[in-house]
Amino acid sequence: MRKKIFSRIVVISFLCFVLLGSGCQFQKASCAVQEPWKFVVTGDSRGGDNGVNTVVLKELAAEIANINPEFVLFPGDLVNGYNSQEELESQLKTWRQAMAPIYDAGIKVYPVRGNHDLGKPKAREAWNKFFDYLPDNGPEDETNVTYAVTHRNSLIIALDQYVNSKKINIPWINAQFEMNTEPHVFVFGHEPAFKAQHGDCLGSFPESRNALLKSIEEEGGRTYFCGHDHFYAHASADNDGDPENDIHQFLVGTAGAPLRDWVPLYDGDNGGYKIESIKYTKQYGYVLVVVDGLDVTMTWMERVGKDKYEPVEVWSYTAASVPAK
Repeated sequence: MRKKIFSRIVVISFLCFVLLGSGCQFQKASCAVQEPWKFVVTGDSRGGDNGVNTVVLKELAAEIANINPEFVLFPGDLVNGYNSQEELESQLKTWRQAMAPIYDAGIKVYPVRGNHDLGKPKAREAWNKFFDYLPDNGPEDETNVTYAVTHRNSLIIALDQYVNSKKINIPWINAQFEMNTEPHVFVFGHEPAFKAQHGDCLGSFPESRNALLKSIEEEGGRTYFCGHDHFYAHASADNDGDPENDIHQFLVGTAGAPLRDWVPLYDGDNGGYKIESIKYTKQYGYVLVVVDGLDVTMTWMERVGKDKYEPVEVWSYTAASVPAK
């Protein structure tokens, strides 16, 4: 799969050469790749106002609408849940109202289910009602909860982890990657790939988790976004000693759920990966992702006061720098 990245770069270079020859004033990301664009990641907004922390979520929604990203990835636990589908529907309505500034601005919102969003008994009735706009291109038994979206020069994969508990449909993911023609890949789900505070995570089935990370790496991806724990934590995962192809786990459970203290020890079943903690903070906020051609910059925007968010951590990579095997 990784070889496709370099063939894409050759095609992009050729197209830019042709456009230059026909009068294109070359600037980075102005030819075959698009102008810089951005998206936001934040999740875990459950709280005490009909299942939602509406104070924090409304503030975040206004902040996000103000910076005007092209979409928002929301990795689960929108509401407290653990209740009937009727009650879950009521809570999701409160969540949608709190998110109104984002929806009203025409910004797309792509969520996945967290463990609190399943309802009791577990079903998809309420979820499907509120998120009927999600693509129906997931596996047959995961329609409307697992899906793929192509946006500009990126492929976004949303992974449900509850139809088949904590197990990933690797053949489906590989099929999406096989069809992919874009240089960037962004994958997200609710539970961490590597255990942070909660013991339940994708590490419960390390072979499935490792297969997921291998597929992301071979496609040239460098990140996995998740939530589940209520803080921000950025870590790298290395299994071959080469930092240029590490997968970086961005845990962004920072949209209103009760914040937790944690000592940043990744002490679960890491399946041969060496995990290095890069940043942990107990605060609300969001990750701002800027895609500029083949360059990607991720900035942790931390809430430092009411209606005030500041950049605290910045990490970046270039897709073309991922070496071929």
